[in-house]
Parts: sequence; C-alpha cells; structure tokens
Amino acid sequence: MIRELVLKDLKIRYSRPAIGFFWAFLSPLLMVAILYLVFSVILQVKIKEAPFLLYLMSAVFPWRFFQDSVLSSTTSLVDNKNLIKESSIPQYLIPLSIVLANAINFLPSLGILLLTAIFYLRGLPFFIVLLPIILAIHFVATMGISLAASILYIKCRDIKYILEAVLQILFYLTPAFYPLSLIKESFGPAWFTVYTHNPFVGILNLYRLTILKGFYPALKGAGAVSIFLVPLGFAIVILALSFSYYQKNKTIINDYLSY
Repeated sequence: MIRELVLKDLKIRYSRPAIGFFWAFLSPLLMVAILYLVFSVILQVKIKEAPFLLYLMSAVFPWRFFQDSVLSSTTSLVDNKNLIKESSIPQYLIPLSIVLANAINFLPSLGILLLTAIFYLRGLPFFIVLLPIILAIHFVATMGISLAASILYIKCRDIKYILEAVLQILFYLTPAFYPLSLIKESFGPAWFTVYTHNPFVGILNLYRLTILKGFYPALKGAGAVSIFLVPLGFAIVILALSFSYYQKNKTIINDYLSY
C-alpha cells in the first residue's frame, strides 16, 4: 500500500510536466542559483568554512525536502479523503507516503551535492559514514511534523498558512547562507548556545559535517549535544508525540473529512 501511494504521488507530480522527473533536479538548483546570485555575487557574502556554492547546496537541498514534505503532507488527508473513506488503510500512511516520495526526490539532489563536494574539495570527509544516520534523523523529524500537521489541518484550515510563514522564518534562522561564527560574534556566547540548540541548525550542521571536507573546525564551540543529540532527541520526541496525537484522533478523522 505504501509503495502504491508513493508511486501515485510521483506519477501525479511528474506525469504532466514536459520534463517530468527532471524537476527533482532543476527546482532546488534554481533556488541555489538565485541565493548564490543574491548573497555571493551581489551582497558579496564570504564563507570561510567551505566554498559558498557548496555551503548553500548543503542547506537548500535538505531544507527543500523538509519543507516540501511538511507542506504537501499538511493537506494530504483532506486531498485524499475519498481514498480514506473508501478503504480501511490507516490514515497515517497518507502523509508517510508523501514524505517517502519527497525523500526519493531528495536523493538526486543529494547525489549532486556529493559529486560537487568531491570535485571542489577533492574527496569526502571520514564523517561520510554517518550520512545514513543523518538521513534517518532528518526523515523521522520530517515525518513527525508532517503527521501532526496533517491532523491539525483537518481541524483548522489556517494551519497551512501558519506553517508557510513559520517555515520561512525557520529557514532564515538556520545558517543557510551565513556562517555560525557570525551568530557568535554578533550575539555573544549565550545566544550562540541557544541558537545552536535549534534542531534544524543541528541537522544542517550534520549534513555539512558528513559531506564537506574540512568543515569540522567550523563547529568548534557548538558542542556534541547541539550538533547531534538535540536533532536526534527532537526527531524521536516529535515522532512519538505526533503518533500519540494520531492515536487519540484516528477515530474522528473521518468525521472531520465528511465536511
């Protein structure tokens, strides 16, 4: 059932566009190109930790997977209400299939990032062995938020617009196009500690640690807790809370979908 739902989502997404699945590559690359033009070419932002193009790619690609998954999952139960009513499948499989479909979309971008890192930095760091763990943490956190958002949306349709605004703010609160050192220099050690305990900051740092050769010194002062344990703990807790919320509401989801 999950396989069929994932294939259905991918077919609907790419069957009509002329270049089809190529958009999985092109869309995030266009976003990187725009940000590179604005921040590197026009504003002359400099990043010492890594080539600016790689720095952007290592943030934008994972973020697009997270953002697209959450926003698509938010309306998924309502969009598939006929399927849910006509079958006995657990409702949580709908947002799960969407997150899985977006994970498949994310893999080509990740491949481009890895190849670009090998070309620019002449290899990958030893930490690349941790990449499957980072992907798992990222997926679990995304699934937890997506499941909760899909249930909240059937009760309050404003959730979609609230999430769009929150995700945009969160993106700028992560070091996508500015270095971690800038936060420490601008706001001091105390606020830097608060900032690094943002789980999304930790997830981006983990991607860079595992993919960008020589990035490890840039994390000096952040600490193992904020780099690894905060994202891991957040992912586990948010998924557990979301599934608990689903268990409490699964019997009334169909009632909300009736109108």
